[in-house]
Amino acid sequence: MNIKILLVTGLIAVCVGCSSKTKMNADIEQRDLFDGSDRRSFEQSAELVEGSEVASEAELRAQQDELKREFEREEQRLLEERAKLDAENAEKQEAMQRETDIKERLTQNDSLLSQRSIFYDFDSSVIKQEYRPLVEAHGNFLKQYPSVRIRIEGNCDDRGSREYNLALGQSRAEQLKQALVRIGARQDQIDVVSYGAERPFAFGIDSDSRSKNRRSDLIYID
Repeated sequence: MNIKILLVTGLIAVCVGCSSKTKMNADIEQRDLFDGSDRRSFEQSAELVEGSEVASEAELRAQQDELKREFEREEQRLLEERAKLDAENAEKQEAMQRETDIKERLTQNDSLLSQRSIFYDFDSSVIKQEYRPLVEAHGNFLKQYPSVRIRIEGNCDDRGSREYNLALGQSRAEQLKQALVRIGARQDQIDVVSYGAERPFAFGIDSDSRSKNRRSDLIYID
């Protein structure tokens, strides 16, 4: 009887011990499970933070690159604008210098360009040989300065009808224009008009006065 009681008591003690050990092992496993979960959460958080930092750095670099490109584009635009302004200023300076040269050459008293009239024989529109150097001087001047324009005014003396003198004055102006064009002037640089006998240089009816009225005048247009 006593032996049975002792055996039962021992068996109970063993069972209690096993139960305690099992509970302890479960607690340890649960703690390990929680520790592992926390560790994974931490690692995931760290990865997210690290990924966010990498993304932020990439974004920052992209913004910096875009700002750099924008700066370069603006710099290029300013350079092009400056080059355009410089070219325009140079063109204006060149035009001003050209105008000065034109005025100086046209106002030189000892120059053939200061002579602006060509005289004809009676009832003729043929340019006399003595005026060839003058025609060449004006033709070369017009060729050198394409922006310059002139008007050729054909005139006659008082003899003949109004219609005849207008036609003769027109012929004289046209013949002179073609001579200038052959030298190098452009057609659109030269206008022609005939005044017939309506604008005499001299008002006498003597031979000398009439010879001065048979002429073509070269008028430079400002």
